[in-house]
Amino acid sequence: MTSAEKGDLLSFGEKGNTLSTIKVWHEHNQRILKGDIIGTTDHNTAITKNSIIKVNETSCEDYSDSTDQLKHRARHINYWKAELERAIRDMDAEINILEAQRQQLKNAMDTLKIPEYITDECLDLRRNRMQSDLIYDDPQEDLFTESALIENVKKLHREMLRDVEYQLDMNVAAKTWLERDWSDKFLAFKYESENAYLETKAVNVKDSAGATRLSEGQSNVPSWEQFTITALNEFKISIDKSKALRAKVDAILINTARDLRSQDIKVNKSLSERIARTEQVKTELENQLRLTLQKIVETENILETLHEEMLKVSQRIQVAQTRLNTKNCRPNVENCREGSLVALIEEVRDLNDSMSLLQKRSLETEKLRAELIHERSLLENEIIVKKKTLFLDNERCLFLRSHYQSAEKMCGY
Repeated sequence: MTSAEKGDLLSFGEKGNTLSTIKVWHEHNQRILKGDIIGTTDHNTAITKNSIIKVNETSCEDYSDSTDQLKHRARHINYWKAELERAIRDMDAEINILEAQRQQLKNAMDTLKIPEYITDECLDLRRNRMQSDLIYDDPQEDLFTESALIENVKKLHREMLRDVEYQLDMNVAAKTWLERDWSDKFLAFKYESENAYLETKAVNVKDSAGATRLSEGQSNVPSWEQFTITALNEFKISIDKSKALRAKVDAILINTARDLRSQDIKVNKSLSERIARTEQVKTELENQLRLTLQKIVETENILETLHEEMLKVSQRIQVAQTRLNTKNCRPNVENCREGSLVALIEEVRDLNDSMSLLQKRSLETEKLRAELIHERSLLENEIIVKKKTLFLDNERCLFLRSHYQSAEKMCGY
């Protein structure tokens, strides 16, 4: 083996260059040709490919799982959103129905003013009855009952209107709560749907620093769901109360209208009966007046006859007295108490008795005529009273009551 092979360094004089040996050269070539970089590279490539496959599998699984979770969440949100939509539609319909009933109740309250006016006017008119007819009779009692009934109905209407308006406020509040929750779920559903179908190449995909940070005050699934369930429960309670109130209002309107119409019929019946009775009494009074007038005429005729008879008796008395005076003028013994004298004296006495009797009968007849005239005045006055009562009850009260509102209008339709 030469010195070069052994690795000895040879010197070439003055040039001073140092040369390596063949061994070094061979080792160098071996090191370059059989370096670890290729193996390392192959190993790294294998590991990297495995990592890529694993990352791909993991990311795809995560993406698929996240997408499924997002779709499930979107369906969950959409379910409650649909429930809220139905509840909002039902509540909106209930609010419209209750508002219509509120208007119906107000119409009934306005309509009630007409029966109230009629009743008060009838009571005022009947206060104008005269003297003996100004009594507390059946129509008066029925009118007072009707007036009290109307006051009770007015009170019920006011209470019902207050309850309906309060319930309307409760319904609107429940609807507002539902709409607010629906609006939040509408936006949440929109965002979840966008997330569920978001692709990697979408234009709005970008880095968002801090996106993985959980926000403070976030709700959890049970509390989120319970919020909507509570809103729906409040809706059910409110709409049930509203329906029950509507049924109550309907029942009150129907019952009060029926009671008012029944009382109206009762008042009209008692008024008609009272009018018929008053007509009967007026007819009897008119008949009695006609009879009284006849008796007055008869009495005056008798008085005239009495006066004529009294005049005749007076003349006869004068004749008898004259005869007696003439007899008393007879002279001496001729002035005899004989039969004709006694007869004349008896005649004068009888005539005086007759005159007294006629005078007494004249006084009695005069007194009776005065009583008949007074009776005529009373009868005429009573007929006037009855005519006034008939005018008030028949011409005014019954005419007013003919405008009494129907049960349908008093229900607010």
